[in-house]
Amino acid sequence: MKRFLIKTIRFAITGVIAFLMLIGSYFILDPFKVIYQYDRFVENNAKSYIVLNQDYVSTKTFETKYKSKKYNSFIFGNSRSIFYQISDWKLYIGQNSNCFHFDASDESLYALHKKIIYINGKKVNIDNVLLILDNNILNQEKPRNGPLFEISPQLVNNDNFTSFHLTYFKAFCTPSFLFPATYFIITNKVPPFMKSALDARPRSYDPITNELQFDEYERMINEGKYYTKERAIVFYERDTIQEYTPPSIKSPQVLMLKDIYDIFKKNNTNYKIIISPLYDQVKLNPNDLKFLEDLFGKKNVFDFSGINKFTSDYKNYYETSHYRPHVARELLKIVYE
Repeated sequence: MKRFLIKTIRFAITGVIAFLMLIGSYFILDPFKVIYQYDRFVENNAKSYIVLNQDYVSTKTFETKYKSKKYNSFIFGNSRSIFYQISDWKLYIGQNSNCFHFDASDESLYALHKKIIYINGKKVNIDNVLLILDNNILNQEKPRNGPLFEISPQLVNNDNFTSFHLTYFKAFCTPSFLFPATYFIITNKVPPFMKSALDARPRSYDPITNELQFDEYERMINEGKYYTKERAIVFYERDTIQEYTPPSIKSPQVLMLKDIYDIFKKNNTNYKIIISPLYDQVKLNPNDLKFLEDLFGKKNVFDFSGINKFTSDYKNYYETSHYRPHVARELLKIVYE
């Protein structure tokens, strides 16, 4: 019996020590960059990045810099919105505008609504807004879970502070992430078995505007090196008959969109809403479009979804999810001119 108790105690002590080491490693490495303050979350043209929660990156960057940078113009949306470059937007809203990309990966209307309320609560001037929407954003009216999608605690009065950080600690403790991530952070070398946790797309990042640019891809396209056989295989054939999304704007969405409109009206915001031209060529539901036009004004809502000149050419896209900056540039010209 005594020997059994000694073994049990040793086992328990070993477990406690291992757990404390795990916690210590998490706090030291901070792989998801959700613990410490960072002046910039992404290094320019690094070989790879641990995939971060872009909602948190955007919110934290804004939170730490809005007082000194005096942001007054905002681009909202999911990852498709990052290709609306601020230098292009300033041609229409004024070169003196202080712009900020407030994007998030796979953005939801729920989180977008919280972002706009959050900014308004900071007494920040919201002079200009570019709102990049699609059916996927409009359809999501509840918070999402998972390391890439947890809403930033600041946006919900820290109500999810514990669950937010617990999500990342659990993800860190997963063996398939823990060992290769630790190896990558310490050595800056990419283990071949960790590619699913890394983003290897070369990019530049502006830590003030929170803007990402993929100049290397544009260079490859200009040199005829991007659309290889391997990349082109993702561009599937589309139907020639126009399809429409199911209705997305229901009671919860109505309330959130009306809140957003009221904040824009209160701030006398110059806003434009763009429905993205997606490769799938499925057009936004007519009832959803009509609601947006009735609420925000037809002159402010521009629907580029469906079958059109932008969606017909696969070379307007990096892959089937993201259209390129030259498309965004042309859409801005249509919208503002």
